[in-house]
Amino acid sequence: MASTKLRYLVCLIFLHTWTSESLGEDFQTSVFEASGQQNVLEFIQQAVKKLRPGSSLGPSAEIVFDVQLQGNGQIVKPTNPIIYDIVNVNKGEGYNSTAGKFTAPRCGLYFFSYSSLPGRGTTTDVQLMKNDKAVNLIHSVLPKNSSQLSMRNKILELHKGDQVWVQLVSGNLWSETGSLSFQGFLLA
Repeated sequence: MASTKLRYLVCLIFLHTWTSESLGEDFQTSVFEASGQQNVLEFIQQAVKKLRPGSSLGPSAEIVFDVQLQGNGQIVKPTNPIIYDIVNVNKGEGYNSTAGKFTAPRCGLYFFSYSSLPGRGTTTDVQLMKNDKAVNLIHSVLPKNSSQLSMRNKILELHKGDQVWVQLVSGNLWSETGSLSFQGFLLA
């Protein structure tokens, strides 16, 4: 039963990501306004509450982070890791804003999401890293004068002390109004 609920949660998260990417910010804003939700993290928390009625989010709620890069129009050059300097949520203190890395406080299945907004007309590679190994990639090849926000999700099994971060391998990213973000939480 719990695994079925977990699958529903993951489907909801992917549906939310797909609607945000495919239908644009106006749709996303209207969904959040209609439901009273402010961000993706709140959307996920509401979904978990619906899947586990009558209970709190449990121990997994103790490990959740939501960070972004300050949105001042800066261009980010290849760096390992990207250091997200705005910490919106960091329950469990797993995210280190100085190092730009999440360190698992305990073993479990974790959900991660990260974004990429390449500079206009560039070829860009942004990777999700686990203990110095690439586990996920956003690869963008964009025509001149175009740009596109992309997000990727990944579920990883982590042991206590494992580290996860985002790395810009090639190209450049544009940082504006929270366009570059990194989130994660303990699923089970």
